[in-house]
Amino acid sequence: MSPPPPVHPSPDLRLVPVEIAPETFWVGKREPGSIFFANPFLRRFRGMDPKTQRQNEFNLLIDPGSSSDFSTIHTKVVSLIGGMDRLSALFINHQDPDVGSSAAIISARYSPRAGIVCSEDTWRLIVHFNLPRNRFIATEKFARGLNVPTGHTLLPVPSPFCHFRGAVMLYDPETRVLFSGDLFGGLTDAHAQGLWAEESDWKGIRAFHQIYMPVNAALARAVAAIRQLQPAVELIAPQHGRIVRGALVQQFLERMERLQVGLDIMDEAQDRTHLQAWNSVVDRVLTLARGYLGTSVESKLSSSSELADTAAFDGKSLKVNRMGKWTLEHVVALLCQGEPPEIAGPILVEATSAAAEYNLPTPHVDIEGDAGHGRLSPLNG
Repeated sequence: MSPPPPVHPSPDLRLVPVEIAPETFWVGKREPGSIFFANPFLRRFRGMDPKTQRQNEFNLLIDPGSSSDFSTIHTKVVSLIGGMDRLSALFINHQDPDVGSSAAIISARYSPRAGIVCSEDTWRLIVHFNLPRNRFIATEKFARGLNVPTGHTLLPVPSPFCHFRGAVMLYDPETRVLFSGDLFGGLTDAHAQGLWAEESDWKGIRAFHQIYMPVNAALARAVAAIRQLQPAVELIAPQHGRIVRGALVQQFLERMERLQVGLDIMDEAQDRTHLQAWNSVVDRVLTLARGYLGTSVESKLSSSSELADTAAFDGKSLKVNRMGKWTLEHVVALLCQGEPPEIAGPILVEATSAAAEYNLPTPHVDIEGDAGHGRLSPLNG
């Protein structure tokens, strides 16, 4: 894995582009105190055209953003490549106006030759921004990679229903940057400094996904696609929020893979009538687990950065405040992590049998006994 970019004094994000990887620049708009903003990126390619054997350039604007941000984006792009007319293409992840509504003014007035790269599903909607039909380039035609006329390759990575059916991420194998669209995007603390995500950013990412993403299965599928990319992803550059790098890439992938969103939590989040019963089930599971694990139960629960979202834990007792089924599943996953079958098995059985006794929905736990030997993702928590 290549080292992270060197640490420099934080630039004024309102005024200057920021190089996040070689020849890869954030060119967005950031208002002081904002918690939700877009992230357009410029990828500048230089190299030999394999066909003509001549030096060539290819400038790609990724998720060009809202028309309301256009003046800022224009200024930053011009400072990097000399003029918007030198843009070769625009890549648009999905159809939302904050992702690409500026494409209309860019393609009509400033970049008359730039292609528009997106999925067919996305194009059917964004064409109504009054975009030129003859410049559409469908990602479906380049499942094995899009060859740039500088000798480079870009890989479209479909991420259906994250959060739009036609959403497509874009991977740059040379810089190992994944432009992920809404996936891994989020709300940002108003006092956060700079573009790089920290552990605390997960709270805003989770909140954004639980509102806008339809179902966990879509997230799990997208994470699986990301894990298959070679070489492995080093930076995740989402369309909202801050850029994920370093150890947080794998940590956030694991959390995203099991994050309950949308329909997974809609009914349960609104139904608080069974909280007492869920608390009773959790108490039974913890009582049983303490017989096997002793005081390590508390240390396992304390290790979770997500438990506080749905329950209150004071170091000894745990009280479920919302989403009882999800909380039970997460508690079971924490308790069983790294434990042999002779310990994990009874805990899993107690969780399912206790829920049944209270006529509660069956928790999604790995009753086959593999939960103690890997990530928590089999529990879908």
